[in-house]
Amino acid sequence: MKRRNPDYSYQLFDDNEVRIFLEQEFPPKYLKAYDRLTIGAAKADFFRYAILYKKGGVYLDVDSGMTKPLKYLIKPDDSAILSRERHPQFFVQWALISEEGHPFLKKTLEMIVDNIETHRFPHDVHQTTGPAAFTIAVNQCLEENPNIPHRIFEGIEFRGFLKFKYKLGKFFLYEKKSEHWKKMQQTIDIIKPE
Repeated sequence: MKRRNPDYSYQLFDDNEVRIFLEQEFPPKYLKAYDRLTIGAAKADFFRYAILYKKGGVYLDVDSGMTKPLKYLIKPDDSAILSRERHPQFFVQWALISEEGHPFLKKTLEMIVDNIETHRFPHDVHQTTGPAAFTIAVNQCLEENPNIPHRIFEGIEFRGFLKFKYKLGKFFLYEKKSEHWKKMQQTIDIIKPE
């Protein structure tokens, strides 16, 4: 990625740095909501929206990659670039491209904090913080204001610019299938009680 995009800076955050960021950049209820999440994938979802909302940029999951330089994907006037999931009713959120302060991200953060505070989906990461929550927020924004700046690609991999399931990603993820968030959410509550 660095070789293809030398003009970009790269940042990785550990769990402690994420908490510090949320504490410094958001009202207290955001860190409180984040701390109630019990599954790492849900916490990663929360953080990707938060960091891009405050800083803007490009977010990629650790198990994804890039096939072409971003300068060929991102136009100077782009505010947000979305791509559809394999199930086209959802938007991809393993890769996010957005300017800071974008309304899609603001709405998503508000929605997931509410999902956590109300304990709405205790066994569903997808609905609480994942692609369903993101998609609902985007659709609500566009219903309220269809002129919000954005571009949408059809197809999961941003017309071949980005790649899901990067071959080295498996080394950074789960040692056992039982530790995968899809399995864990079936047996544990993904939201700690207050």
